[in-house]
Amino acid sequence: MTAQSAAAAGLPRNDPHKRPRYAPKNQRGAPRMIYFDKGEATADKIARALRRNGCCIVKNLVPARIVDKVMGELNPYLENTPTGSGDFVGFRTRRTSGLVAKSPTTGEQLAMHPLVLEVMDKMLLDRCQHYHLSPTQIVSIGHGETLQPLHRDDAIYPFKHPSKPSVITTIWAMTDFTEENGATQCTPGSHKWDDKRVAKRHDVVQAVMPKGSCFFYDGAIYHGGAENYTREWRSGIILGYALGWLRQEENQFLVAPPEVAKKLPEKLQKLIGYQLHAPYLGWYEMNDPILLLKDQASATMSASDLTEANDSKKTLRTSVRRT
Repeated sequence: MTAQSAAAAGLPRNDPHKRPRYAPKNQRGAPRMIYFDKGEATADKIARALRRNGCCIVKNLVPARIVDKVMGELNPYLENTPTGSGDFVGFRTRRTSGLVAKSPTTGEQLAMHPLVLEVMDKMLLDRCQHYHLSPTQIVSIGHGETLQPLHRDDAIYPFKHPSKPSVITTIWAMTDFTEENGATQCTPGSHKWDDKRVAKRHDVVQAVMPKGSCFFYDGAIYHGGAENYTREWRSGIILGYALGWLRQEENQFLVAPPEVAKKLPEKLQKLIGYQLHAPYLGWYEMNDPILLLKDQASATMSASDLTEANDSKKTLRTSVRRT
């Protein structure tokens, strides 16, 4: 990380001989990570933690066999992916995207995990008809990687902070996340900050968690990759969920064009965007785009009145004038 980028992130320049300091672990009032064991985790508990703390971790949410299956599907791609070419993406970090087309298990077992979707229901559905999968990426941090500048995932949209959630992100631990190997940095509570406040080292903790765990966070909290002092790659899968009326960060229609999307489960087809956001957002030939994947669509279809089943005064106001 350069001095300029470190300053922009509100952090001191990285010194390879001095490891960064994080929030004091035993100091009263210092930021803390909230942890749940798999057996005690519920969507209500996680949603409360997200609203209060901005982030939490569910330990061992999926078994090792699921993680190993995912990695078996993704390793051929990851091993052929070059490391990045900038401070933000990491000079010693590999990033492979488009996961719904590369790894069936990622889509079916991680992206559509029942507990994850229950949390998204509680966090996002008060502002949209449905949410959709936004970025999908496996991030593998190598030995000697430096601190990534802290950032907010929802900064890609022109919203002011604090505000209601527009993005909720999950990071799945494909390896153990430790203080030594680059466990994600995060700033609990920063989803409540305005746009002027800058994160300091004493605001930052690490998302330490065992393989198979899931780190949930509000897209408004500051976070970033950390330094890897080990000789092993630290790998995690990022799956983000955004309000259904926002453009997806990753273009899922290029990741999974119709000929690819047809092979996916219907629930996943809809989750990546092949569905109408009522009443008139995202249609194909004035119909629900899911029909295209069912071979029920054509370029000369009759237009459907999409307001009949889904319209309300809250979603569409009409007048007698027609265009």
